[in-house]
Amino acid sequence: MSKSNQLLNIEVGTFKRQGNQLILELNHNQFRYDQLSELNELKQADSNFLQLVNVVEQGQKVVLTYTLPDKVRSLKDLPHENKAIRSAIAKEFMAQKVVNDSQYHIALNPANLWYYPMKHVWYAYRANELMPYDDKHSNLAKYKALILFCLTGTPYERLLSNPKEALAKHPDDYLQQVAKATSLNELTEVVNGIEDFVSYHEWQEVETAQQKTKQRLWLSMAGVAIVAVLAVGLVHKSDERQYQSLANQNQAQVTQLKYSNQIQMALNNHQWSKAKKAMQKANYSETRQAQTFLKHKQYQQALNVDPSQLNKIINTAYDNKDSSQVADWQLPTKATSKQKDQLKLEKAIVNYDTNTLNNQLSFTTNADALLRMGQAFLAHNDTQDAQTVQTKLAGVNSPKAKYLKALLSLNAAKNEVSDAQKKLDDANKIDGKDKDKDKKVDSAKSDLKNAQSDQSAAQDKVDKAKQKVGA
Repeated sequence: MSKSNQLLNIEVGTFKRQGNQLILELNHNQFRYDQLSELNELKQADSNFLQLVNVVEQGQKVVLTYTLPDKVRSLKDLPHENKAIRSAIAKEFMAQKVVNDSQYHIALNPANLWYYPMKHVWYAYRANELMPYDDKHSNLAKYKALILFCLTGTPYERLLSNPKEALAKHPDDYLQQVAKATSLNELTEVVNGIEDFVSYHEWQEVETAQQKTKQRLWLSMAGVAIVAVLAVGLVHKSDERQYQSLANQNQAQVTQLKYSNQIQMALNNHQWSKAKKAMQKANYSETRQAQTFLKHKQYQQALNVDPSQLNKIINTAYDNKDSSQVADWQLPTKATSKQKDQLKLEKAIVNYDTNTLNNQLSFTTNADALLRMGQAFLAHNDTQDAQTVQTKLAGVNSPKAKYLKALLSLNAAKNEVSDAQKKLDDANKIDGKDKDKDKKVDSAKSDLKNAQSDQSAAQDKVDKAKQKVGA
């Protein structure tokens, strides 16, 4: 079957590629809408997604049509690429974090993903609550399967249930770390390490070649950069602009490697200013500088470099159990008013400033911040305000709203257990002369057992909901 007529299977159906169009036909009974127009929101342009240009009903089918960019490749073809490309694409998927940032359900099946070397990726199918989607696996499980597919070519479907399957034919320490990752942040760090290792390994070979030929560093690197680009089959003689772009990318990697030891030494010695200067000399982007500081839990340094990463920095601090530090953070003068407002709200969450929380609730649309607000209210036994936040969150991010709802249910179940335990304690204190004491004790024990069972069920729901938000 030619590339222009290939079939690609995802969890909810099968794509047909016809030229520069991607067509997905789904059974009407898989949807829950009252009017087809309720799906029109999916047509809104987003640089991370293929453009959905048409949604129509045809008999018992709903047909979605997407447009493919020129020269784009299906991710199913990625295993045939050079390992440098595979690791770069894997790193890009983790860097985007679209599953966490999007209000939609996004399929991470390689058949739903598209790329162009070195770091351009797109997603096709995304679903709102009225459309079919896969909710059988956690976001962490999906990302593990995706990354291991990118790096080893092992079928994604098998990796979903058993990520260690990729390790049988590829016994590699980095892949072991991917399979064992317990959070999306940990997985991101592992993938970044893999990509750095692949790049560094390639340029180590370059340095060995330099020593043998005794050429000047800059001249050798420039020449080998060209060879490296040609070797991975990314450049055609007729495409000079693409060639030049990729050659520049490789030259940038040379510059970064030149300063890598300075950067690492400064970081190891906690010389943050020196590390920042070295990263600037290595032409690190502000985003990469911030990410580097985050790996060392230097949240203020990351903020100083790139305040636009505020939400990610806050999420990382919470993941690292460092949320108390948020109260001491300061934003640089280049920060926007929106970023300043968010940090003010985040400080109010940490300090449990209820006036600020209640005043800002109506204006807040950040799903992560709303979830933290709800958890703060719950931590202080304010279930009424926590419920108000949950209602607001339901219109912003469904998985996070379900997680907060599960936390509310668990909180109620814990209160029931506490009440039941108190009643049992009271029953045990009844005077032994009371002929009904044994009955009252048995009844209280039964009520406590039922309450504990309800708490256990509520905890299971929390754990499942937590996995879906990648918390």
